[in-house]
Amino acid sequence: MSFADSALAAPDDPALDLSGCRVLVIGDAGPIHRLIGDYLRNAGISLLEFAENGTDDWARLRGFDPDLVILDIVMPGLDGFDLCRRLRADPLTRNLPVLVETAVDSTADRSAAFEAGATDLITKPIHGPELIARIKNQLENRLLIRSLQDHVKLMTWELELARHMQENLLPRPEMLKAVERATGLAIASHFQPSAELGGDLWAIHPLSEGRTGVSIIDFAGHGLAAALNTFRLHTLMNQIVPDPADPAAYLAQLNRKLVDLLPRGQFATMFLAVVDSRRGLMTYAAAGAPGPVIGNPGIHLLDGSGLPLGISREARYQNCQVPFPPDSVLFLYSDALTESADRRGRCLESEDLAELVGQCRRQAGDFPPLDRPPLDRPPLDRLIARFLEDRGPITDDLTLVWASQGRPPA
Repeated sequence: MSFADSALAAPDDPALDLSGCRVLVIGDAGPIHRLIGDYLRNAGISLLEFAENGTDDWARLRGFDPDLVILDIVMPGLDGFDLCRRLRADPLTRNLPVLVETAVDSTADRSAAFEAGATDLITKPIHGPELIARIKNQLENRLLIRSLQDHVKLMTWELELARHMQENLLPRPEMLKAVERATGLAIASHFQPSAELGGDLWAIHPLSEGRTGVSIIDFAGHGLAAALNTFRLHTLMNQIVPDPADPAAYLAQLNRKLVDLLPRGQFATMFLAVVDSRRGLMTYAAAGAPGPVIGNPGIHLLDGSGLPLGISREARYQNCQVPFPPDSVLFLYSDALTESADRRGRCLESEDLAELVGQCRRQAGDFPPLDRPPLDRPPLDRLIARFLEDRGPITDDLTLVWASQGRPPA
């Protein structure tokens, strides 16, 4: 049974305790108040407050903080209709159950009561069992709604905590600065999570002799399962050091472990590049990742194809090598970049992406017209601004990594 199903079944639960519920009765004082009070106390509801009219007792309502208001339509001063409308207009009492009692039972009057904001209605003379049944129904609904709201708050807090923990898996700025000082490889990134947890991850692998591994991973699906998979993979990646000359072997190792860890139907795409800043070379291997863009110096796309990780223990991966001298650029991205349509319904094609990277890589003097983002922005910031300028909210995690090779230290 789901949480929603169990919640809907809860009103029949005899253990549902209404003794802590607070009921405010507003109307002419006298026998009717005593009668309602007796009915409620006999039903186990003893937290009661009584008010004679709606004008003088607004402050009492706020102070008492009731779970239910029983409201007489005919009162001196502010009548029941006006008070009901006032309750519905106030954000603090907008969802407060209001049980209207009236001596008039015409269709027009009943409609007027509900139009004013009444939750339920009972006619006079009051019949005790009916009154208690209606009160219990409203209070039980109130408790269920409050329980659901508390559950949503808890889930929201837990998701925010999980998202914060997931973001903490990403390379820290101090690591990026250390890599740049040691190798001349400057790395900038952008991680924009979607409304729910996702499966994006990127990583830095500091290696010896001026070499640096840069990887990007995207697990299939969204939500908690995808996020948990990023934690699993991050743990595995910390246990294995890539061979600078053989990134394909690293993917194969991760793949074999993920085949045993991941439930059927779950997998991850990955691209791993090892930049040798001293020799001006980049060795890479891919597992079904979006094709990265490289500028060395010409702009073109690399092949990111291959069997994703976690599908087959027999998967094999291939090493490729390309020049990566100073002033070269490597741009890695998650598929949200190429699958998020603009306002005209168009997605970035390979040629569009390569052109965009090339434009954002250029120096200020070569940059296109003045209606574009400011030229003093870093290239990745320019690219993000260009991409987002004619798009609505991105519904998937967006992960971008821009690595540019400067002059390595002597």
